[in-house]
Amino acid sequence: MSMMTTVLTTLAVSLVFAGPPRPQDFQDRPVSRIAFGSCANHESPQPIWEAVNRWHPDVFVFLGDNVYGDTEDMVVLADKYAMLGAKPGYEELKANSAIAATWDDHDYGANDAGLEYSKKEASKDVFMTFFEEPEDSSRRTHPGIYHSYLLGPPGQRVQLILLDVRTFRTPLQKREITPAMEEGFIGPYDTRDDAESTMLGEAQWKWLEQQLQEPADLRVFGMSTQFLPVFNGWEAWANMPHERQRLIDLIRRTRAEGVVFISGDTHWAEVSRAEEPGLYPLYDLTSSGLTEVWTGVAPNRNRIGRPYLGANFGTIEIDWEAKPGPVVILGISDVHGREVIRRRVPLSDLDFALEPDTARPPTAEWSSSRGAMLLSIEGDRVTGTFGGPAGTITGVLKGDTITGTWSSRQANGPFKLTFSRTGSWLHGRYGMTDQDGPDPMPWSWTAHLRSGRD
Repeated sequence: MSMMTTVLTTLAVSLVFAGPPRPQDFQDRPVSRIAFGSCANHESPQPIWEAVNRWHPDVFVFLGDNVYGDTEDMVVLADKYAMLGAKPGYEELKANSAIAATWDDHDYGANDAGLEYSKKEASKDVFMTFFEEPEDSSRRTHPGIYHSYLLGPPGQRVQLILLDVRTFRTPLQKREITPAMEEGFIGPYDTRDDAESTMLGEAQWKWLEQQLQEPADLRVFGMSTQFLPVFNGWEAWANMPHERQRLIDLIRRTRAEGVVFISGDTHWAEVSRAEEPGLYPLYDLTSSGLTEVWTGVAPNRNRIGRPYLGANFGTIEIDWEAKPGPVVILGISDVHGREVIRRRVPLSDLDFALEPDTARPPTAEWSSSRGAMLLSIEGDRVTGTFGGPAGTITGVLKGDTITGTWSSRQANGPFKLTFSRTGSWLHGRYGMTDQDGPDPMPWSWTAHLRSGRD
């Protein structure tokens, strides 16, 4: 290659990528690092950007509460966005990483608001202006801000789907909660299972079905509220279980492989995992907040591992060159950039062709949410220990499920644990003999095989 050709090639590349990078710049370039976050108070210091920028994401996804607007005055809302834009850490992020965004309630305009918010179109204009949505973007041609991007070449293609769960969402249904529920961080909303209630609205549902027919190797659903956690009274897809099931059914019907959910809103971080009939395992990685943090965590039976309370951001790292195949690493990092949650998921596990693993090791060690666990299986009889020698387990294995009783020095009660499709997870519940309430096993119990694949 001649010197002149090299100079012209370098000049052409610099012209193509002049200015801040955009998601559109990655149509033919593999993406290996996606960071994301939510709940960033524009009036607060935001030291977390130093850690985010040090991680060098290809793309950063804002999942809502990007500012705390809470206003019907669009001048006020624009001024609050300007405060975010003036943060040195945000300026550095914008200069080096492509930015994609959706919104939640506070930057939409009102706490917990849905379709009833009267300034949704004006708020959308402020959103589009701040995040510099191109004038020819299809996002400008329909109500709401849902959008998708295809990042990377075939064989290494990531589809980033950003849902809008505000513009069309039916108002929530409130309920009375007791002091005990408040102490347990249970929220004030009830479930709605009527046919009229919706999370996305029919136009967005139709658009989403079309998106899932696009070829992609990994599909990242970005949404402001959590998808997989079970109902706990706070805003989430669990508020409308028929809509949650509709999305699961849509993934199954379209045979869309490689789906991972990322979410925000909660003011804590966690990973949720669920298995549905006829579908590969689903993961929901929740990061919240960039600045805002609660003092406690609501219950979630689909949570795996421990949650994290502290300022944080989420990460998805894709090792396209891993053997025997690509690996997706789901992570949460703290304000100093230290990884506090990490889950390794082979991309082949997010596949309809994933074969169930029915092999049951006669004796195996598990990392459990109730401490280290040792299980022994002899026929259909299961015995074991957890959290030290004082915790004991006795149960019966039928199919993929173990039911029985646990005991420790302090208490005892029933449990139910089910093997995952890959055999390397146990998902379950437990209760206490002397507890009150209609649910005999209200608490989650998960475990991961120490030598497991995922």
